[in-house]
Amino acid sequence: MTGPQNEHPIAKQAINRRTRRRGLARLWPVWVLPALALAGCSLLGNNPSVSPSRYTLDVPAASRTHPAAASHYPLTLDLRSIRAPGWLDSKRMLYRLEYDQGQRLAAYTRSAWADTPADLVGDHLEGALSARHLFAAVLGQGSGRADLVLQLALQDFSQYFTARDASHGRIAAQATLLSADSGAVIAQKHFDISAPAPSADAEGGVQALSRADARLDRAITGWLNTTLAACGGACQPGA
Repeated sequence: MTGPQNEHPIAKQAINRRTRRRGLARLWPVWVLPALALAGCSLLGNNPSVSPSRYTLDVPAASRTHPAAASHYPLTLDLRSIRAPGWLDSKRMLYRLEYDQGQRLAAYTRSAWADTPADLVGDHLEGALSARHLFAAVLGQGSGRADLVLQLALQDFSQYFTARDASHGRIAAQATLLSADSGAVIAQKHFDISAPAPSADAEGGVQALSRADARLDRAITGWLNTTLAACGGACQPGA
């Protein structure tokens, strides 16, 4: 995570509304200029010399502990690249104001992710699966012969404001486990995980989505453990 950032979407929304009414060509009232600097809105965001602060998913080590699974399977897992819809296929840090046009997506202008959400989620999931030692090996796409294939489709990765001073991070994804030999679907599950944000700004969103991602990793590894224990011979090579 990079340095401090207090970009606030509520302040930005109010300022943008005033901007549309008065026009950028007019002189700004004195009290608006400090607000623009604090909010990090489009007046600064469109300046190519101003680079946004970039964030990765990060939480305290204690929140990302991955104890070894109770079971170990002599199987190799191919973790495919995470798929995501076009609106998530960028490094923009997205949020929604649920209490005001909740279906409308907006992005922070002075805060962004260090990588796309799909790559951030995929890197952490691969690390979590390897740390649990549930499989003999976890491979990246095309890096070796695998027995099983795990596909993950990311459906949401956003900060939601339910009020001016309250928000949470939400990650939604669908996981599919397949046989590498036949391509047959073994199991499929939808995950929808949220975590509260400690502050109503970009940094709060980063912390909320980091915690939601850690919970997603634990949920997926737990689901895989349960699935492998139940599927028996259907999960074995050549099945």
